[in-house]
Amino acid sequence: MQQMKKLIASSLLVLLIVTLFSVQSKAQQDAQYTQYMFNQMVLNPAYAGSKTGPSLTAIYRHQWAGFDGAPKTISGSFHTPFGQSGIGLFIESDQIGLHDRLTANISYAYHIPIGKAHWSLGVQGGLLNYSSNWTENQAFDPSDPNLASNESRLAPNFGLGTYIYGERFYLGFSVPHLLDSSLDNVSEVARRYKHYFGTAGVVIGMGPNLKLRPSVLVKAVPAVAPVEADLNLSLLIRDAFWVGAAYQTNDAVAFLLEYAPTKGGIKLGYSYDLTLTELAGVNNGSHEIMLGWDFGGTRGASGGSSSKGGEKILSPRYF
Repeated sequence: MQQMKKLIASSLLVLLIVTLFSVQSKAQQDAQYTQYMFNQMVLNPAYAGSKTGPSLTAIYRHQWAGFDGAPKTISGSFHTPFGQSGIGLFIESDQIGLHDRLTANISYAYHIPIGKAHWSLGVQGGLLNYSSNWTENQAFDPSDPNLASNESRLAPNFGLGTYIYGERFYLGFSVPHLLDSSLDNVSEVARRYKHYFGTAGVVIGMGPNLKLRPSVLVKAVPAVAPVEADLNLSLLIRDAFWVGAAYQTNDAVAFLLEYAPTKGGIKLGYSYDLTLTELAGVNNGSHEIMLGWDFGGTRGASGGSSSKGGEKILSPRYF
C-alpha cells in the first residue's frame, strides 16, 4: 500500500510539472479528441492491454465544420492483453488544408499488479508520413518553384508512457513522440514537436444506477504552445449510458453522449464542440463520432477476470 501511495504521489508531481510549463502559443499540433477517455491509445502506449480482452475503437472527427481547410481526422486502434503484457496498434490520418499526416504506431506495455490496482509502463514505435499537396491550391503563384510540386516524407517515431489504474480510477503520463521532426522546408505544418500528456479520472458512486466520472487531460507542447486542459464531467446511467460535458481551456465547450456498457460490448459515442475562440463566427462547431467493441472489462487485481460458481465475472470498465 505504501508503494502504491508513492507511485501516485510521483505521478501527481509529474502532472504538476507539466502544468507549470508556460510558453508562447501557436496551437497543439497533435489531432484533438473530445472522447479520448474511451480510447486512450491515442495518448499513451501504456494503455495497451489494460482490458481483460481485445478492444477495437474507431473515431472520426470533423473540427470547425464549415471552415474551409479545417482539420479532419480518422483514427483506429486495437489493443489486447498478452499475459502480464499488452500489445496495440494505432493508425491515424489527419488532414489540415493541403497537408496530410499519416501515423502508424505499434505499442507494448507491461502491467504490474499493485494491490487492487495495476501500474503499466509502455513504449511505442512507428512511422509518420507527411505530405503537402501544394499543386491543389490555385491561390498560389504556379511559377513559384517552392510550390510547383507536392512533397511527401517519412520520419520515425518513438514514445513512452506510464499508467496507473484500478477499477474506478486512472492516472497517466505520456510523451507519445520523443523525436522532433522537421520534414518540409516550406510548411510549419510538417513539423512535429514533443507533446506531453497527463491524464486522470475517477468514478464516484451516486446510487445503484448512477455514477459520476470527473476526468482531466493536461497537455503541453513546450516548444510552441501553452499548457491546455480538457475538464470533463460525465454521468453514467445504468452502467451503460454516458451523458457529459467538457471545457477545453481557451478553446471550446463540448457535449457528449455515449453508449458504452461497463462489462464490454459495442460502444457508440457522439460529441459536439462549440468553439469559444475568434473562429466561432466562421465555423459550425466540431463533430466527433466514436465506434468500437470491447470484449471484456478492466484487468482485476490478478490481471484478468475471476469466476464464481463456474460463471466468468468481468470487472467493470469505466475508462
